[in-house]
Amino acid sequence: MILTGATPGNTATEATWAIPMLMLLPSGLVIILTDLSAPWFVTASAIVGLAAILVVAGWIQAKRNGLRQATGWSTCVATHLVLAWQVARLLP
Repeated sequence: MILTGATPGNTATEATWAIPMLMLLPSGLVIILTDLSAPWFVTASAIVGLAAILVVAGWIQAKRNGLRQATGWSTCVATHLVLAWQVARLLP
């Protein structure tokens, strides 16, 4: 079956971006509260990497089915901003 348009049941919503955002909370706390010694750096990097994979999965869903409303877009933008901030903090 070929989907010709987005239907309410299969569009990307704020829930699509909520899981990556929740994954970014612990790594954000690690980045803020620690000096990023080797074990903390590896832990934060692994969590950010998993969140990035989930963001890519969210974009695949959004590309296939479209975003539903402004709340989906606003959560998407917030997730990307937090992800970009954390990647920038982890880079040397």
